[in-house]
Amino acid sequence: MKDYDEKKLKSVTKEGLEMDQTDDEKKRIEEEKAKFEPLCKLMKDILGDKVEKVVLGQRVETSPCVLVTSEYGWSANMERIMKA
Repeated sequence: MKDYDEKKLKSVTKEGLEMDQTDDEKKRIEEEKAKFEPLCKLMKDILGDKVEKVVLGQRVETSPCVLVTSEYGWSANMERIMKA
């Protein structure tokens, strides 16, 4: 199922999930991204080839991080199946 009630459905496990935001929220998010860019760079250096990139996101509120797959890549479940 790709859409429901004339709305396009998106997987929350993939990158590129966009939420409706006001201009003030967008500005605040951009400021936070700039503030945490050194930390993201450090995390990428530490993790190396284990991750494609490290970015700040607004997807979760109660967890320090979330792993997502690329927009056109395999889901985590499909990758597990292919490894088996």
